[in-house]
Amino acid sequence: MKILLTEKYPEIKQEYLDYLNKNNEVINILDDYNNSEIDTIIIRSSIKVDLELLDKYRNLKFVARVWIWLDKVDLEECKNRDIKVLNTPWANADSVADLALAWILNLSRNLTSLQPSPLRGEGVRFIENRFDYMWSEFSSKSVWIIWFGNIWKKIYTRLKAFWVKSFYIFDPFLKKEDVEQNEFCKFIETKEEIFEHSDIISFHIPLLDSTKDFLWKVEIKLLKKDVILVNTSRWGIINEKVLVHFLKENPDSRFFADVWEEEPNDPKIELLELENVLITPHIWAMTKQAEEKMHFFKELI
Repeated sequence: MKILLTEKYPEIKQEYLDYLNKNNEVINILDDYNNSEIDTIIIRSSIKVDLELLDKYRNLKFVARVWIWLDKVDLEECKNRDIKVLNTPWANADSVADLALAWILNLSRNLTSLQPSPLRGEGVRFIENRFDYMWSEFSSKSVWIIWFGNIWKKIYTRLKAFWVKSFYIFDPFLKKEDVEQNEFCKFIETKEEIFEHSDIISFHIPLLDSTKDFLWKVEIKLLKKDVILVNTSRWGIINEKVLVHFLKENPDSRFFADVWEEEPNDPKIELLELENVLITPHIWAMTKQAEEKMHFFKELI
């Protein structure tokens, strides 16, 4: 097969696809090639597989999406053309779960502001202010889960190791018995109940018409004033304007995100300047193991 990489790949990511060269010809988007000879395209985040693209590569047999989301793929049209759509839904679940847990731990103890600044002579005040980092052990907390999918199941397992014994789960795609067969889990019927009672909310939700502005004006008013919010899914599920206003009004709340509205450009300075906000540059899958698994399509071997 002739496999086209539809985006320019950094050299380190190209290495994860070397296994394809054994039985296939891998072509980079900047190479010379004939559209009609392409059997397979591999997409990451920026390419939209719509009618225009499918008409451009008329002899496609496979569309391979690195990672899980298929929101930019016209699945119905691919089905009509007998094009098989591949993805790697479990590939980065451990990587994202580790990152989310790391930041839940970090934010719960306010560790990022713990470092003293001896150049400013703050050593004494640093010691005196140690009670600013007072919180509660995880075993005393309840965790409220929105969408009990691959990633949240991994986080759930990790949090159980911290002796958390109360998990409340809202997932419109699951039944009560599906949820409550898991230890310490209780099924919740409305998302409003999640927002009203949560100490910690970690979002792992696909961006769909039904999930856009999932956290907006009504929901933001329900949040506790010291809630911890973690978003490693998609930015559009949280309305930025209402979030910024909430974080300004409630400095005891904390927010971590690995995504933002302006990607691939930098986030708005208004968000970055908030002391209770931490943003990382889309590193949720930045582990060697996750990258390897995300780029592995056994169907193409």
